[in-house]
Amino acid sequence: MRSTISTMLALLLGLAPLRSFALDHDNLDPNRPIGMEDAYAIPKGEIGLEGGVRFNDRREGRTRVTFQPQIIYGAFDNTQIEIQGDLMSDPHTLVGAAKSGDLHLGVLYNFNTETINLPAFAARVEVDLPTGVNSKGVDTQLTGILTRSFGRLRAHINAGYTVLGSPQAQERPGAYRAVVAVSYPLGYPTSFSDTLIASLYTRESDLRGQRNHSGIELGLRHQLTSRMVLDGGLGTEFSGPADRAALLGTIGLSVGF
Repeated sequence: MRSTISTMLALLLGLAPLRSFALDHDNLDPNRPIGMEDAYAIPKGEIGLEGGVRFNDRREGRTRVTFQPQIIYGAFDNTQIEIQGDLMSDPHTLVGAAKSGDLHLGVLYNFNTETINLPAFAARVEVDLPTGVNSKGVDTQLTGILTRSFGRLRAHINAGYTVLGSPQAQERPGAYRAVVAVSYPLGYPTSFSDTLIASLYTRESDLRGQRNHSGIELGLRHQLTSRMVLDGGLGTEFSGPADRAALLGTIGLSVGF
């Protein structure tokens, strides 16, 4: 755990200038607070240090708790670099691409801002290094992201595919994931400090022969200060294997530097 976090901080210090920026609660990053993101990168030079605790109360098996430290850096115009290391309870029982202690390195690039005729489109490439418990091989993930506004309501589509570098036992060699979501600013125009997000998702199971995990999530991002955003979310899976989630939950904090 210490080595993963230390590596994340070292990579950040090697990339980042010492500047201060504001964070925007309406900019939706992965898992902040639910499993989707929008098509926009943070501004060039901006840094976000994010952390959250996520629990998965499964219908069968132990409740799993995950600590998700993440660093996001606006490296170039329309480009952000993401460094993350999920740390999970009961790490020896994990299957699939997600292993406790793996170091996730990602790059998101926004191809265009939204126009009258076109939605905003971005692509994210992620590489997961086998630094975690019982982890083997380098996993890769490619995600396409669309964001489209309808008045103050924004609609989002995420579609991705993960390839396992070294699948073990009955693990799938690859799996897809798709999410549709909407976000809406609460209180606008008299106030603008909260964004509500709702999503519907499906993803292939980690093991062959099992049904897709399909569920819904609801989240809220609240602007505490110009440099701090608090987020929380809840969800459930209504279809999937026997150990699918009965209740999902997340609480986190993002700080700008």
